[in-house]
Amino acid sequence: MALDDALTPASATPASDVLDRTTDEDDTGPLYCYRHPRSETYVRCGRCDQPICPKCAVQGPVGFRCRQCGLVKNASIRDFSARQLALGVGVTFGGGAILGYFGGQIGFLSIFLSFFAGSFIAEGAVRFTGLKRGPVMRAIVYGGLLAGFLLGAAAQVTTFMNSVPVDVDVPVEYWLQQMLPFIAIGAGAAIAGAYSRVRWF
Repeated sequence: MALDDALTPASATPASDVLDRTTDEDDTGPLYCYRHPRSETYVRCGRCDQPICPKCAVQGPVGFRCRQCGLVKNASIRDFSARQLALGVGVTFGGGAILGYFGGQIGFLSIFLSFFAGSFIAEGAVRFTGLKRGPVMRAIVYGGLLAGFLLGAAAQVTTFMNSVPVDVDVPVEYWLQQMLPFIAIGAGAAIAGAYSRVRWF
């Protein structure tokens, strides 16, 4: 038995013992924040692995991050390229114009059409811009949809007025009573539909 012990190489030491010693050597206690050297912490950035204190921690998708890594992520969510802006405005403005033009022609049913169409237009704008968030995204969705809807409604009213024979005098009161309420209700329903789809943005 003694001969076997003498012939056993040093490398045959159990791996668990080596791991325990390594862990004990590396575990030197609390870390110190990279921005506040006097602040002890046990938290590291989930992206760059730097120690961070509660003042520097930013909630990330899978844990805490330092301000540099966290702000980079937030900036990418809120920053728009020219192409993304053009696509977002094009989808909301164009979709709103089509909706405003045809919505007034179906009367009371325009409420339901505008609500569901508004939600799909908003979803399309968010998808085309790369799932962006923030005030710019909300301005694109609500502002573009409303502006497009009003333009489409104006075009629809103009088409209606031009279709009336010249010898027939259509009073303004008739237009106000017949078309303006549906346009206003349709615009409100479209905005409500968009809000129901992207209110968390």
